[in-house]
Amino acid sequence: MNLPNWITVARILLVPVFVVLAYAESDSAAIASFFVFGVAGASDILDGYLARKHGTVSRAGKFLDPLADKLLVGAALVVLVDARSFPLWAALVIAVREIAVQWLRISVVRGGADLPASPAAKVKTFSQLAMIGWWLLPFDDRNAVHWILLAVAVAATLWSGAEYFREAARTRGLRRAAEIGEGKLP
Repeated sequence: MNLPNWITVARILLVPVFVVLAYAESDSAAIASFFVFGVAGASDILDGYLARKHGTVSRAGKFLDPLADKLLVGAALVVLVDARSFPLWAALVIAVREIAVQWLRISVVRGGADLPASPAAKVKTFSQLAMIGWWLLPFDDRNAVHWILLAVAVAATLWSGAEYFREAARTRGLRRAAEIGEGKLP
């Protein structure tokens, strides 16, 4: 295991700490959960940067990084829906997209291709982290910023999901064309 992978593992280990703090019923615990979530979110940027900079991108990292992201965001969505009046429909849009893209990624990889994170996926991740962070803060009422960040995160979620499916279709089409050209398919 390399340093970026250890940072990713640390992000996974922060998830239960975040959940305990997020469910504690005090403003100071809510602020602490916001900071733990922020550190975990920042570690997502750091591990990827270090892996690319030092040429230590690994198979384990390619598996662990998206897993850590999904655990962190999934746990946060459960907390927000359960304890912070977050709209269930928005959490379901985000969760369904994550499951669909993960299924798609597994399918593409099993077919011998790769489906790396797209620029839209990076925008999606940033917008989701910003939105979740804002919703974690102990506001008495939801304000316009809550709803604007929610709209941006949901739009980015749908956009990046559509982009993944479009890229997967293109990749499969190219692979099929290559197989036909090689005489493997009629």
